[in-house]
Amino acid sequence: MSETAKDVTIVIAGGGTAGWMAAASFAQFLEAGYKLILVESEEIGTVGVGEATIPQIQLFNSALGLDEDAFLQATQGTFKLGIEFDGWQKPGQSYMHAFGAIGRDAGPTLFQYYWLRARALGKAKGLEAYSLNEMAARAGKMQRGKARTAQTLPDMPYAFHFDAGLYAAYLRRYAERRGVERIEGRIVDVALRGEDGHVEAITLDGGRQVAGDVFIDCTGFRGLLIEGALKTGYEDWSHWLPCDRAMAVPCANGGGFTPYTRSAAREAGWQWRIPLQHRIGNGYVYCSRYLSDEDAAATLLANLDGTPLADPRPLKFTTGKRKQIWNRNVIAMGLSSGFMEPLESTSIHLIQSAISRIFKILPGKTCNHLGHAMIRLAWPTAP
Repeated sequence: MSETAKDVTIVIAGGGTAGWMAAASFAQFLEAGYKLILVESEEIGTVGVGEATIPQIQLFNSALGLDEDAFLQATQGTFKLGIEFDGWQKPGQSYMHAFGAIGRDAGPTLFQYYWLRARALGKAKGLEAYSLNEMAARAGKMQRGKARTAQTLPDMPYAFHFDAGLYAAYLRRYAERRGVERIEGRIVDVALRGEDGHVEAITLDGGRQVAGDVFIDCTGFRGLLIEGALKTGYEDWSHWLPCDRAMAVPCANGGGFTPYTRSAAREAGWQWRIPLQHRIGNGYVYCSRYLSDEDAAATLLANLDGTPLADPRPLKFTTGKRKQIWNRNVIAMGLSSGFMEPLESTSIHLIQSAISRIFKILPGKTCNHLGHAMIRLAWPTAP
């Protein structure tokens, strides 16, 4: 680098979950000298994929210093102990991918060897009987923190279900209190520097220009900067993962609360069920070669636990990723970087992982030939 990482302007293009997670993290951890701007338009809706999470989200929230109870209240969140897969092996059969360990080792011998031996002798129950999270989830119970009933019980890892829109709004308030400038406007043009093709500024409807040194593209599937301006290219994975559509609809609470996500196998894909405090999130991920949008909507509506609260909303996507997530001075994050169907609830975790990596190699005002350089953080470890 020819200049220090001082007086660097980072422009986050797009809000939503990805944009405000990035803004909140940058505001919390970057040293003085970084100017943080987020541009978004109220006219443009967000996809909101990722209402279910995995336990690493606790690390992110804790690193920001969020109070867990306040976070749950603000986002209408609930606890999640795992994911139930219903009908994937055969109709009527289900199994759970519960968080946490299964069984306990005995000295140097791993649990599975004892279990296999006992199973062969007809003395062992199914593996689910040795999963603390699954047994608790099936009973509708959980623990937070250290076990209080017995010293031998392990910790119970958990994640959350929450309203992604409310989570973004919660992080917006957090980020703005810490100096992030929000600019309302729809991006209509992207200006490139002639000498190196880096993004110089974005132009908003109304003519306002927002210049920056580093741009984080959180504009969703469109990828207005990473693809629209830089023509980065996309790596299509649909020959491996053929599902290319989703139909989403919220419904009123019904069917009893479950502290886990449910993923039910369907004819041409699978259906998610995510219980929140104020509603249930539902969706059908499917392959359009085998199922029409109309039939997908009908199947989804026929398998709800409560009254629909809106019309089914269709989403189209191509599974894959950008050929370069970081191109010149633009870093794609969230849906602008790529998409995989959210079967294991990892959409938000991929945002969290991207933020952690950005902290390690975020550039200053100029970049080396690799396009990045080290910086010093105000906090020693990225979330």
